[in-house]
Amino acid sequence: SSGINAEYGQINLRSSMFRYLAWSLLLGLATPYMLYLDAKAEECFFETLQVNQKAGLSFEVAEGGFLDIDVTLKDPVGQVIYAANQETEGRFRFSASQQGNYVFCFSNAMSTVTPKVLKFKMIVVQPREADDTDMSEEDKKIKSMIGDLRNQLREVKEEQDYMELRDNAHAEINNNTNRRVVIWAFFEFSLLLAMTVGQVYYIKRFFEVRRVI
Repeated sequence: SSGINAEYGQINLRSSMFRYLAWSLLLGLATPYMLYLDAKAEECFFETLQVNQKAGLSFEVAEGGFLDIDVTLKDPVGQVIYAANQETEGRFRFSASQQGNYVFCFSNAMSTVTPKVLKFKMIVVQPREADDTDMSEEDKKIKSMIGDLRNQLREVKEEQDYMELRDNAHAEINNNTNRRVVIWAFFEFSLLLAMTVGQVYYIKRFFEVRRVI
């Protein structure tokens, strides 16, 4: 009976560690947000972090002007730990050096008339530590492997999100370029047609014989 209880306890312990992994992955994911930023405007947000807590910021400008934006990230004492000027997309990962609110701002101050539409995401890793005082060496190794797997999966997810941001930005640039090429081609065609009609009319008038009554 004691052997069965020990085996049952190990199964419960391992299942709790797998639940810990699932919760850690879910808490490490974040939903992207859309932001409409007027010309000469700035919007700021904050995230409360604990000491040594890991976080990451990714952004992408979807519409407006040259698809550029200014981004700053400050720690709780106001020191800038990340800054990007007139960037289309980017990402930054960091570990909190102190507890408090970390403020990140998006600025469209460089634009005088063009608003911007951007997508951003703040990823905060919030692991749930399990009590390992009663764990065997094998269970501790399993927990360590689960933690490594969680970190690797989170990095893969962040890389996929960043590649998706880059793909969307490049697709928007291609669409804008194609649209401008089509508009310019239509303008050239209209101008050539107008010049052709004008020349035909002028030559016809030049060779026209007028009768004087």
